[in-house]
Amino acid sequence: MGFINKRQALKLLEDMIQGKGTCVGDCRQVWLRNIGYALKAASNPLKLTVAEHKVMTAKLAEVKTRKKSGVTRKVGKYATRSSPPYPANEHCGQTKKGNDSKMYKSVPDKNGVCRWKLA
Repeated sequence: MGFINKRQALKLLEDMIQGKGTCVGDCRQVWLRNIGYALKAASNPLKLTVAEHKVMTAKLAEVKTRKKSGVTRKVGKYATRSSPPYPANEHCGQTKKGNDSKMYKSVPDKNGVCRWKLA
């Protein structure tokens, strides 16, 4: 990690936590992986003290566990159907807008398996 120092790495992690900055997508994944490797390396390429190492490890863990949004991506079988692009079992009892712009409610059947029904 010859192109970044500990101050820049910390700022990059803070920007990711706050959701600002220009490092998204592949850039984000690459930097998270590189910073993770730097924290694990015995050679200490960022020249961190023990306290700085703890802080940066905590921030890295926070960035990795932080959800980007509460929206499920529209992929696979959920993208082409008329009901909402979410699994009904994960949203049982909720009302969501379908791919056809109509409102659907997830209701359980007699076996407890939820299905999307027009609301």
